[in-house]
Amino acid sequence: MGVSAAADAGYDLPVTDRSTARRVMVALQGTPVRGRAVLVGSSSLLGFETRVPALTEDIDVCVSSAIVESAGGEIVRALALQGYAHEPGTATFVAADGVVFDLLGHDDPTLGDHIAGHGELRAMVFEDLSSVLQRADSVEALDCGGSVLTPAAFVTTKLLTERMHKGSKDKLQALLVISERAADAAFSAQLEDLLGRVDAQRLEDVRAAALEAYLAMSRDPHFSDAGAEGYLQHVLEARAGLDRLLGVLDD
Repeated sequence: MGVSAAADAGYDLPVTDRSTARRVMVALQGTPVRGRAVLVGSSSLLGFETRVPALTEDIDVCVSSAIVESAGGEIVRALALQGYAHEPGTATFVAADGVVFDLLGHDDPTLGDHIAGHGELRAMVFEDLSSVLQRADSVEALDCGGSVLTPAAFVTTKLLTERMHKGSKDKLQALLVISERAADAAFSAQLEDLLGRVDAQRLEDVRAAALEAYLAMSRDPHFSDAGAEGYLQHVLEARAGLDRLLGVLDD
């Protein structure tokens, strides 16, 4: 794809990078979370091998809701000792140099979206992310500790995410990774398997949202969505990803 950094993507707002993601994952090794943290969201692009820029300002990490419930206070205190200040009543941590990361939770997906934890640390739990993380093969290990969503798991979570703000960005990231992995048979097989577990109505929503995001970027000269304008130079790759996704959904 020929992109390796935000500047290459034509995006000049402050963004985080791979070294920052590694630093956060290392910090979590020194808490009760230890090696059970998973890089998720756009931060996954900072973990697995890809040339698609994340274009994100903070790091998202997912941990078991059970850890949040049982050791929330310990996590907060351990991170404070490493220089990460906790924003009370949230799962956001901020370092003095401006590094920001959020903890998310994963749980039994039948519990739906909810907030885990009480007292000092509270983390949002998302049903779709929890469903993907139920599968042991949805993550791959990081050499710095913890793990990251596999490319197919990342694409699945991005396609299933429903939100107005950053909605186009989610779908374009997914399409660009699909395009990039066109020759990767293992990726395609896992993506087909993961999407095959989603009900038909949700898949129609996935189709509509992906098409809408592509059309918005390709036709609107003023396209902008929380940094997604940084992907404007990759319209052809997004189209290729969309075509492959539609092929999967039509099978």
